[in-house]
Amino acid sequence: MTRERSRTAKWAEIFSALASEPRLQIVGLLALGETQCREILEHISLSQPAISYHLAKLERAGVVQKERRGTRHCYRLSEDLRSLLKCLMKEDESWTIR
Repeated sequence: MTRERSRTAKWAEIFSALASEPRLQIVGLLALGETQCREILEHISLSQPAISYHLAKLERAGVVQKERRGTRHCYRLSEDLRSLLKCLMKEDESWTIR
């Protein structure tokens, strides 16, 4: 695979991961700052297994990063996605990215 193909494949994976309303809702929450799965559950009306599925897809695509703290997992947006969102949402004040 050429370098250019590899780069476009990665972008396709990222945009595919973002092409879901529940995953965009998760990204919106994570744009406000790091959070745990249970906090996401409080804001999105999906089951815990469904939230875990969406978080895993976002993590595989490199959209979110997961850190284990004891028995809990904390999630945050990757730096690349934070930069991309800042560019895309520069004019949209309904999104707050910290």
